[in-house]
Amino acid sequence: MWRERREGITLLEGLSLLRRDKRVSRRSVLIGLLDRANYRLVSTEAPDLPRDEWRDAIRWRLKDTVDFPVEDAVVDVLEVPQDVGARTSRSAIAFMAPGESPLRMALEADDAGLAWSALEVPETSLRNLSALAETPGKAHALMVFGQDHALLVITCNGELLMTRTIEVATSSLVDSEESRGGALGRAGLEVLRTLDTYERTNSNAALSGMSVVLPYGAESILEVLSELVYVSVKAYELAELVDLSALAPAPDQPARFTTLEELVVVGAALRPLGKETGRQQIDLRDTTLTAQGVTAWGAVWGLRVAGALLVVLVLASMGLSLWSRQMLTSLATVESSVMQLKQSNVALPSVPGVAELKSLQEAEQQQRRVRDALAGAIGHKGHGYADFLMALGRQAQPGLWITGLDVQDEGRNLVLSGRMTDPGFLPIYLARLQTEERFKGRRFAQLDMSVVDPDAGTSGQGITQFTLRSIDPVKARGPVKDQP
Repeated sequence: MWRERREGITLLEGLSLLRRDKRVSRRSVLIGLLDRANYRLVSTEAPDLPRDEWRDAIRWRLKDTVDFPVEDAVVDVLEVPQDVGARTSRSAIAFMAPGESPLRMALEADDAGLAWSALEVPETSLRNLSALAETPGKAHALMVFGQDHALLVITCNGELLMTRTIEVATSSLVDSEESRGGALGRAGLEVLRTLDTYERTNSNAALSGMSVVLPYGAESILEVLSELVYVSVKAYELAELVDLSALAPAPDQPARFTTLEELVVVGAALRPLGKETGRQQIDLRDTTLTAQGVTAWGAVWGLRVAGALLVVLVLASMGLSLWSRQMLTSLATVESSVMQLKQSNVALPSVPGVAELKSLQEAEQQQRRVRDALAGAIGHKGHGYADFLMALGRQAQPGLWITGLDVQDEGRNLVLSGRMTDPGFLPIYLARLQTEERFKGRRFAQLDMSVVDPDAGTSGQGITQFTLRSIDPVKARGPVKDQP
């Protein structure tokens, strides 16, 4: 869970530092945690649809409850086990993140030479820690205080049943006596309300107790909570549940006195353990960037390259136009001189004048050839790369990216080369290109495909490169028959 304003460096800089560790590679398990400002959590009724259709159904159901567009949002859903609730209808917990947050994290990890294995949230991370303290068949509550707020989760059999964000920061618990008393009172009241709500809606799984991760200097919170709630309250002893010897020379400090920001990292590291036990998992990565396990950076990279090439071509075209105007001006001057010499040729019968006139005529012919060549070059600009690159950029497809484009015979013939993660992407991509004016009606007569050598590096594994050669659209239509 990266916070640039507190860490002092950007996410990309932090990932780059991590990448320098020789033990870390693109194949390493890298789990990211979204900050609460970058996602929304909503409890809702489960759709009466097959499980694999829940995401899309909930996306549109909750479109009016979030403050960002849902069209490109990343959505995942956890089902609340039906056997713990008192109601007959099924419940679910939905997680929604605006599309730009996972996209930014994916691109910055890719720039650092890494790839996310999953993107989680603090609630699911604490769920993994609460599950360690559960009594079999009963629910358990875990409360942790952070720098901005506290988080309470309730779990049963390793599954997340309920969460509550409590606006009480660690600093208010170790402040003056008056401030500490008010903060403890607010926190205790929110905990009591949450536990009461849980008991009403989940009567089939009674709470066995509540654990609290104690901030340093705020041990008195156990006393306050014990007087307010009806279940046993105790300190969460992390060292009794997890081997922390690899984290610090003295594991006693993180065992009891830790913040939410530190503890969720430990919880996220337990994700593989939860998967092994069949626990539901969420992943807020953009599925369009993780198709077939390959980060689809090629589409974005291709657009960047296409944009750069377009700028270079525009600048080159401007330079060519300026040079051509200068040459045409020079040619006009030479022609004017030749006309003056022709008019005075009768009065200059001497041999030296004739030789000079012949030299100027040859210069005129040479300048005319330059002018014709320039005119042809300027006319050829209409069949240049700009329109083709813009069309390719508009139809960029995840998993397929263009690496070369050669426009031949004034735009009548094309050579298009690229790479893709799945050969099945190519027909779809060509069909999409047919909607572009520059590619409409254009047929590719030759296709060369080959698999990139896996020995060239891990990045080439599973990549297919291709080259397409088109034919002249006029020739493709065949000769026009005479009408009777």
